[in-house]
Order: sequence, then structure tokens, then C-alpha cells
Amino acid sequence: MIAACAHFLLVKFGSLFTLPFGYVSLIWPVSGVMLGLYFLYGRPIIVGTLVSSLFIFYQQSLLSPIPSYIIIALSAIGVLQLILSKQLVNRFLVIPIRTHKPSEIIKFLLLTGPIASLITSSIFALTLSTWLNLHADVWVYLWMAKWIGDFISIIFITPIILFLGETRYIPRAKRPFAAITTSLLVLTIIFSFYYLSNQNNYAEKEQYFLESIQPFTKEMNTVQTTIKHHLIALDGLFQASESVTRTEFKAFTDTIFQPNFKIRALAFLPLIYDQDRKIFEQKLSSEGLGEHIKSLTDSGFQPAKTQPYYIPILFSEPLALNKSAIGLDVSTHPPVKNSINKAIKEKKHVITPLLSLVQQQNKYTGVIVYYPTFKDNALIGLVEAVFELDSLLLNINNSTNNNRFTYQMSYGDDNVITSDSHRSDSMFHHTVGINIFDKKGLLSFSSTDEFELILIDWGSLFVIIFGCIIGIICVMFIFLIISFNHSLKRKVKESTAELMKTNEELLYANTAKNLFLANISHEYRTPLNAIIGFTEIAQREIKDDNAQNYLTKINHSSTILLNIVNDVLDISKMQAGELNLENRSFNPSIETLSVIEMLNEKAAEKSIKINTIFAENFNLWVAGDDFRFKQILINLLNNAIKFTQKGMINIEGDCQDTDHNTRIITVVVKDTGIGISEEHQKHIFNAFAQAEGSTTRKYGGTGLGLSIVKQLSELMNGNVTLKSKQKEGSEFTVTLELPQSSKPCKNELAFDNLTQTMQFKGINILVVEDNKINQIIVQKQLKPLGVTCDLVNDGEQALAYLEMHKPKLILMDLQMPNMDGFTASSIIKQNEHLKDIPIVILSASVGKADKERAAELGIEDFINKPFQQADLHHVLNKYLSAEK
Repeated sequence: MIAACAHFLLVKFGSLFTLPFGYVSLIWPVSGVMLGLYFLYGRPIIVGTLVSSLFIFYQQSLLSPIPSYIIIALSAIGVLQLILSKQLVNRFLVIPIRTHKPSEIIKFLLLTGPIASLITSSIFALTLSTWLNLHADVWVYLWMAKWIGDFISIIFITPIILFLGETRYIPRAKRPFAAITTSLLVLTIIFSFYYLSNQNNYAEKEQYFLESIQPFTKEMNTVQTTIKHHLIALDGLFQASESVTRTEFKAFTDTIFQPNFKIRALAFLPLIYDQDRKIFEQKLSSEGLGEHIKSLTDSGFQPAKTQPYYIPILFSEPLALNKSAIGLDVSTHPPVKNSINKAIKEKKHVITPLLSLVQQQNKYTGVIVYYPTFKDNALIGLVEAVFELDSLLLNINNSTNNNRFTYQMSYGDDNVITSDSHRSDSMFHHTVGINIFDKKGLLSFSSTDEFELILIDWGSLFVIIFGCIIGIICVMFIFLIISFNHSLKRKVKESTAELMKTNEELLYANTAKNLFLANISHEYRTPLNAIIGFTEIAQREIKDDNAQNYLTKINHSSTILLNIVNDVLDISKMQAGELNLENRSFNPSIETLSVIEMLNEKAAEKSIKINTIFAENFNLWVAGDDFRFKQILINLLNNAIKFTQKGMINIEGDCQDTDHNTRIITVVVKDTGIGISEEHQKHIFNAFAQAEGSTTRKYGGTGLGLSIVKQLSELMNGNVTLKSKQKEGSEFTVTLELPQSSKPCKNELAFDNLTQTMQFKGINILVVEDNKINQIIVQKQLKPLGVTCDLVNDGEQALAYLEMHKPKLILMDLQMPNMDGFTASSIIKQNEHLKDIPIVILSASVGKADKERAAELGIEDFINKPFQQADLHHVLNKYLSAEK
């Protein structure tokens, strides 16, 4: 009784982890437990095992097709495994087993585990395949899984059972719990790995299944939309014309018929009042299409009975296939009467229940979609689309399915279409709610046998075997491990200490890297601020043409150097996950044109023409980071100019709305340059990658631009792709998905005219800046705007100044001697008299941590060095507009 109960409970536990195909499980502790009990207690265990096996097998629904005597044979196989294992041990081993000899342990584990299990699992699999229609791959997979599950259970669990009791086979161990703990630990690891791997594999295949059914659902929606468009087009035809002839109707339907799916008929059904019946019937007779308006009865077509009005079919194309339906009054046709009334009442597309079509009365899979036609608010008739739903679904299935699923569609009451081989007991199921014109419907999908074969996971089986071998080695040398326990602890402690030290060094290196980036940013940007600032001032003040030419070249080279610095810093931020995008409204067309204007002179130097092909929608506004959007375009256009010797560059732009309040921006940059070989296209978006080593020598560049384009595109929910051939040019396509936005109010837009001078005349601000050159640049950039400024060298001097003065705005540097910008800003914001003064950070290095700290102080705006007059104008316009 104990054996039967133990066997039953262990089988139920193992059944929780049954393979997707059923019948066997890799987690099968019952084999090891029962063999250990058999070694301890002998024949009673066989009786309990057999009784429990028979009871369990008769309960299995999967085995219902198998005769009773086969079920008895399957039950006996479990008993055979116990007897065979014991006989092999008695035949080939010296009893009791000398556990101190590794060779004896190996023999015992091999005989009771892999060898005995191989024989019994082979008999089990052959018996199943004889009576069940299993695919060959499934049969082999189940056989191997049965074998692996049994022998893993035996080699790890049977020794545990033997260590717990007295037996003539294995003497009592001095320290059994060490061996037991090790065996259980290894077994748990193996089972856990298998379970997680199996679950992950199943989840991946389930996701694959769900992805495979999406084209079907999408195509179904597309078909519905097309049918609606057909009917709306027909409605427009009859609204636009006083009279439509049959020839005109045919010509029109010929233009809108879609070749990719079959519609049995497109038709027009006029509203005919009784007083106009004879005229209508004479028209049908003159065309040889019948003499009466007719109704469909059980005995066939009959002249329609007199009634106030009729809705007969007048036009139907293709006419040859639908001629028998001409003149049929559908208003009296019971299956469609309610649908017609609903379509007229609600003025929308309405689908009928499944019905037998006049054109094909031996099938009940036809449906009709009606749409009312009104003219001057008066009903003049209906247009209809007739098709066979089963054929339509089959066409969709043939175009989208690779034998991965079967389907069933249902809508309304008792309207069900099911594909061949659809079954409810498949491994994967998914149901999708779908609108079928005016009805709520369901699409149910089930996996096919062919698709389910992908669940066979040979890799996991072999990894488990390998893990089992490792586990056996662990169990064999358990006593050796115990002997060297102290040494092992010491080594573990040393290794842990080394790892902790390494971890500390890595943390220190990361901190040092961030500090280095901040310092290098500051050191690069400070002199660049002087170069770019004085260049802009000189361009404004010096009128000599030669000097202007030189200054333009200096400005161009400075911009290139700044872009290189930005690229290096940006790629570091991206790799650390510290690059945050701004969110403000911008117009893709305006930003793209500004980039083109920025680089137009560079292109002109090489006689390269830049063409723009913008769709009208490219002017739609979106919410996002306009600076990073321009950075993408600058890198792409820079590359196009760099690698194009002659010819042109085309820039195409488009912006399309989506259904979830976003817009898809598409920008294509196509050049006629040197192109990129197919081999080098694979890594062109990697950081520091150039197409060839000679490219850097000839054209220059850091190899960071395209990597930044790729990562920025992905941060904006998009991607970038490349098409290129050597010596024929390259085409980069960027797609971004950003939230929809609208054009900001005028006071939210950037300044309108930088050329206006003295705009803020009479306003004084405070500039806190320790670099004398930067002080001069700020002063000169502010002067044309009419702003005067007082200069101090650090935070302490700023606080002293504010004791006597209250400026309208403070431009605050961060890295300064004596007192830094954040410390000074914190003190200012805590002062009731001064806290309302706007503070704008003016710094060469503004990182994520700086922005977070600034936000805590209520500082929202930053001007990054190097800056231009436009940057100053922006913050002045924002904070001082009320003073103008």
C-alpha cells in the first residue's frame, strides 16, 4: 500500500512537467524512488508499482485509443525496469558495493541508470508508436526524453534512498547526509534548468505562434476595408449620376475589382415603389433578364406578390455568374430582410448571417454586405457585395499561413466558419475579437501538427545529459570534496575577496570615466566657446569680404570640431544609458531645411546640389527632441557630402499619422557617392566603424556618426536602414515615431529675428563666469540685444553683488573657484528676496546629474558652451519678454 501510494503521488508530481506532446516527462522522480525502495524492501514494491500504474494509465485520456491489454503492457514496463536493474547489479557487481572505489560506483550508476532505462524506454516508445499515430520526430523525441528522465532519476535519487536504510547492497555511509545533500542539489539544478529552458522554449514558440497569426487578422481587416471602399465607391456612382446604365455599371466595377481576393458579386438594388413596378419589369424584359420582380420561395423563383415597395437586384457584376439573381426582391428574403432594414436605418455597412446564395444554393457559407444609397436625404436603393466567407478566409489563409495554424471565425448567432483540421486540443490557442462590419466576431486560431514539431528541443536534452555527467562526477567525489572542505572554504573566501576588489576597481574606473568625460567636455568646450563666439562676433562686426571668407571657414571648421566632440561624448552617454531626450514641439520640414542651410555651403564647395522632395504632411508638428532630430540629419547629410565627389543629394521627407496619436516621420538621404560594399554594410552602424581602413585616411571621420544615428533613431522609437552599391551611391532611410503635436503659439516659438538690435534695451543681468575670455564673449553677444551685464568671477562674488543689486536674470557657470555655481544657486533660491530671479546655467559640461540637481533648485534652462547669440536670445526672450 505504501508503495502504491508513493508511486501514485510521484507520478502525479512528474505529470505536472509533462512534455508538450504528453506521455513522458524529464522530471520523473518516481523511477529513482521506486528502484531504491525495491532494493530495500523487495517484491512488495513491484506489486504496489503495478497496481498504481494500471490505475493511472486507465485514467489517461491520451491513452484512450489504446486497447486494455496494451495499457497492461505499459504498466508492466515500469515493473520490468525495477527487476532488470536489480538483476544487472547482481550479475555484474560484487555485493555489497564498495563505495570507496569510483569504478564500483560508476558501474552501479551505469547499470541501473542508462543501461536498464535504455531497454525499458525503448520498449515503452515502440509500444506507443504501434498504437498511436505519432510523427517520427515526436516518437524519437519522446523515446529519448523517457530514457533521460528515467536514468537521471535513478542515478541521483536511488543512492539517496539506499543511504537512508539498511541494505545488503550498500553499507551505511559514515556521513550520508553530505552525499544526499549533494545529489539533491545537483538534481534540483538539472530539473530547474530543464523546467526554465522548457518554459522559455514554450514561451518563445507561443510568441512565434502569435506573431504568425497577425498577418491573417491584418489581412482580414484589410479585406473588410476594401469591401467597404467598393460599396462606398458604388454609392458615389449612383449619387453622382441621374441614371446609370448597365454598361456604365460594369465598366465602373471592372475598375474597382481587386485581383487578390474574390467577390462573387457587386450589385445595385434600387428602391421600386409598386406604381413603378411595370416600368422596372419592362426594362428587365427588354434586356432579356426576366419579366417579373421575383421572390425566392421553397419551390424556387416566383413573381413577387404585390406590396408597397420592392428592393430588387438591378445590376450585378460579373453578370454571367449572377444573372439568375437579377430581379430578385431581397426585401422579402427572410435571412437578409433584417440586415437590409438595419443598413437603411443606421446608414452603415451591415453583414447578413451565413446563408445559401442564389448563385450557389448547395452551400451555406455565403454572406452579403449591404450599404444604403441616399440622394437628397431620400433612399434610392442599396449597394451590395456578395462573397463566400469560407472561400474568402481560405484565400487569406493561403496568402498568410505557412501551415502554422488553423482558424475558426464566428459572429452573431450560429455563424461559424471552420478551416480543415481545426481542433480544440492543439497546443497553442489564441482568440482575437474582431469587428466584422456591424457585428462583433471572434477569430480563433489553433496550432497545426507541423507547427507543434518546433517544440522538440534537442538542445535542452543534450545539455541535460551533459549536466547529468557533471552531476555524477560531483556525487562520486563527494567524500573527496568533504575532505578538502576547509581548503575549499578558504579558496572561496579568497575568490570572493578578489571579486569584491575587482568590483570596487570597476566602480572606481566607472566613476573616473564619468569624471574624465565631464572634465574633457569642459576642457574642449571652453576654448571652442572662445573660437566660435569671437568668430560670430567678428562676422557681425567686420565687413571685409576676405575676412568674412576666412571667418566662415573658421566657423565651419569649429562646427566640425564641436560635432566630433559631441559625437564622442554622446556615444559614451548612450553606452551608459544616460542620454535623455527633450520633449518639445517641432516641425520636421523646418528642422530639415535648417540642417540643409547649415551644410549647403559645404556641398557647394564640391558643386553638389541638394534636392528636397517633401510630402505635404512633412509639415505636421510632432513632440520630441528637435536637437537630436537635427543631429541625425547632420550626420547623414555630412556623410553624403563627404563621400560624394560629384552629382547630387536627394532628401525626401514624409510624416504620416498612426491610429494611436503618433506620427511616423520618414527621411531618406540618397547620394551619388562612392557607395558601400555589401560586406561592410553589416557593421557600418557599429561605433568607430568605417567601411574600409583607407576611408579614414582619404575622407577623415571618427566612425561614430552612423552609430549615433542608429541609437538616436531607436531612442525615438524608430530605426535606420541602408541600401547601397559601390560606385552607385547610398540611400539611408530613417523612420521615427513621435507623439502628435500642434504648432506652438507665437510666444512659444524661437525668436523671430535675430537681426533686431537693442531689443532688451535698459535691462541689466548678472553673469557669473570665471573665464575672462568667456566674459568678453557674453558681454559682446549681449550688447547688440541692448542688454547690459555685470561680471563676477565666482559664486562668492555673485552673492556679494546680490546684497546690493537685483538683476533681471543670472547667467551662472558651474565650475568656478571658491564657490561653484550650484552652491551659489542654492543659496540664492533660499533667499526670499532673491529666489524669484531666473537663473540659467551657462556651462561647458551639463550632464544628467547636473540637470537633476538643477531641477531640484527650480532651474529649467541651460546654455551649453560653446554658445551663439541665438542661445542667449532664446533665454532672454523667455524670461525678459515682459520687460520689453
